Amino acid sequence: MLRSLWISLVYGMFLCAGFAAPFVLGLGYVWVDTFQPQNVVYSMLTEIPVSQVMGVATIIAYVLLDRRSPPSIGLVTVLSVMMLIWITYTTLNEPVVPQFALQKYNWASKTILFSLFMPALFRSRVQIEAFLHIYVFSLAVQFVPFAAKTLISGGAYGINFGVVAGNSGLSEGSTLSTACLIASMMCLYLARHQTILPQHRIVSLGFLGLFVMCIVAGIGTYERTALVGTVVVLAGLWLISKRKLLYAVPAVAAGALFLLYLTTSDSEWAQRMLTISDPNEGSTYGRILVWKWTLNFVQDHPFGGGFYAYMIDTITSPATPDFPDGLVIHGKAFHSIYFEMLGENGWPGLFLFLALMAGSAWTLLRVRHRCQFLPGTQWCADLAFMGLMSLAVLLVCGAFISIAFLPEVYYSIALSAMLRQHVRGVQRRMKLDALRAAERGMHRQSADQDSLAAEWGALA
Repeated sequence: MLRSLWISLVYGMFLCAGFAAPFVLGLGYVWVDTFQPQNVVYSMLTEIPVSQVMGVATIIAYVLLDRRSPPSIGLVTVLSVMMLIWITYTTLNEPVVPQFALQKYNWASKTILFSLFMPALFRSRVQIEAFLHIYVFSLAVQFVPFAAKTLISGGAYGINFGVVAGNSGLSEGSTLSTACLIASMMCLYLARHQTILPQHRIVSLGFLGLFVMCIVAGIGTYERTALVGTVVVLAGLWLISKRKLLYAVPAVAAGALFLLYLTTSDSEWAQRMLTISDPNEGSTYGRILVWKWTLNFVQDHPFGGGFYAYMIDTITSPATPDFPDGLVIHGKAFHSIYFEMLGENGWPGLFLFLALMAGSAWTLLRVRHRCQFLPGTQWCADLAFMGLMSLAVLLVCGAFISIAFLPEVYYSIALSAMLRQHVRGVQRRMKLDALRAAERGMHRQSADQDSLAAEWGALA
């Protein structure tokens, strides 16, 4: 009861404070979307559509109180709008499982809509950092208990150590590990550049500790996706390291010891990791079969079958001693963002998704380039790099899990638009300051000329 009361009070505080500063309501929506309080409490918030209420309140507060400096339309914005239009079309154009397609459309469309709205809410450095704080701390509620239990007693496959039960969203191991690895990059940024909390070494060490907990929680899920994603994160850290050789030598040594452990250990985790290279392993082979089914499906449905199209698939695994006629499975999920987009939204949907990822990466690269010539924007450059690493984790880990419309995906996309908008604002202010300085110089020069002319006239 106390848990429900406390979380309900936090929800109410976001709503009340948001009408004084509308971006706080946006932070509340991120908190609801990531923490999912309705799944944690036992009463009160379970009776209301918490995300819908927070989203509507955010839009109303913005329209009434905070419409200044609307974001300009960029490549990411255009592609996101096109994606929203296309998934609407595929949902309305006779989906193969209409009774379920609308359910996914409801939350997938809200995810895209809010990502479009985020650059209008989070414009300044403080607002962007507040978004990162809320996102990381909300997710920490999920992964910190998981990491702590992993350190104490070891992890496990298919067992949830977090605060939300079930086998979907952040309660599913692959999704949680991917979200943790994305958040780990944000933790590193906050450890170095955050300005909201006190500037103290303890705060920086706290964020570094959260980074470690992200990695531990990912590894503790026993998901092969987590191992691949961790390699991507370590490669990114090597890229930004100023002493690459000093970083590379212990990393290579640790990698060699790790491979030795994999090949000699009889632990459940080691044996599961070794199946990465085995295409005949059960779950891996099942993925290959459903991917083949998807390629055959889009030959007759090039525009996809709508959301949850996989529910009509039927795949048959090869014969085994236990199943001499092969094991028949109905409705096996896509287990890949690429095949998820292809099967549900067809070739146009897959193209738009890849274009959206490429557009976000290009935008972040442009931000890093522009920050080289703008004083005081090193934090933007570093955050842009962390955003690029988040996209890399998504693209690599997403090849094995269906998370194409996970909110964390579109937070990374929205981050590129937020940074682009902020840097453009800095450039405009610098140009305006330079123009004003030039005008003051011209007035001063004109005044000096008038004074000199007066002196000559007096001498004459």
